[in-house]
Amino acid sequence: MKTVGPGDFAGLLLSGRRLIDVRAPVEFNAGAIPGAVNLPLLTDEERHQVGLTYKTQGQQAAIDLGHRLVTGAVRRQRTESWLAAAQPPADAVLYCFRGGLRSQTAQTWLQEAGWDVPIVTGGYKALRGFLLDTIAKCPAEINWQVVSGPTGSGKTDYLKTSGHAYLDLEGLAKHRGSAFGGLSEPQPTQQDFENALALELLRLARAPGPVLIEDESQQIGDRTLPEALFRQMKKSPKIILAPPFEARVEKIFHDYVLNSSLRQPGNVKRFAEFRRAVTAISRKLGGARTQEILHDLQTAQADFEATGGLELNRVWIRKILQWYYDPRYR
Repeated sequence: MKTVGPGDFAGLLLSGRRLIDVRAPVEFNAGAIPGAVNLPLLTDEERHQVGLTYKTQGQQAAIDLGHRLVTGAVRRQRTESWLAAAQPPADAVLYCFRGGLRSQTAQTWLQEAGWDVPIVTGGYKALRGFLLDTIAKCPAEINWQVVSGPTGSGKTDYLKTSGHAYLDLEGLAKHRGSAFGGLSEPQPTQQDFENALALELLRLARAPGPVLIEDESQQIGDRTLPEALFRQMKKSPKIILAPPFEARVEKIFHDYVLNSSLRQPGNVKRFAEFRRAVTAISRKLGGARTQEILHDLQTAQADFEATGGLELNRVWIRKILQWYYDPRYR
């Protein structure tokens, strides 16, 4: 039986090989290896039944139940799904939680079908440990340059156009890193965020020259930057961007208004999101300023509903920058 051991984890994760995760969907959704495909041996309900049997009747009874649940047409269908995923040029590897019975079962069934697919020694738990170790060690090995500047200065654009290697934390966290920074798609779980971050650190550790990273707080939406990376960012040299105030207003207007669901006529959901964001920072804005901005938002929404215009959004954007973001940045 072929295996991929801890000494090969870096090469495996950087190789682009197809990773087949045979854990139940509930486990996969809590955290998985970036790029892995979830083709479970047991569904969530089947896993629940097997787990109860293990607790009440022991390991062998649980194994026997698993074989009864996944037999006949069900076994053929699941084996065929693994075969399809393992076809060249995928060069696939299997893993379950600990590299135990589930991945070994999938490996055996694939061997019986004529395919010799290796499994990960220690499974997801071992890979996760390797990625956490990478997060702890790699940040100190990279020559960081931190791109800083007030909100709307185009830090993310600078990362992507500078020609240097860079780490896009907001892209990994699926959040723009501010009170108004939520994107249309949900944020990844903390585990998925950390796993993707670790994989990027592995890649960037091989990059020649400086690596750019955007100046962030330790919280990006609901995701938390690991302490080792955040500490390294704070002591790294900075590149300060300082565009004119009105250029920053236009940048925010483009990113948060024009490039949003408001481009669809009649879709006013985005205004509700803006109001929730303003309310969330009301203690820092103060009551009077909060009410003024909420009134500006209502005026902008009424104009949008009447004419489809978006220009009045610049009014509240200017005030948010002046009263909230710029004082906090300074």
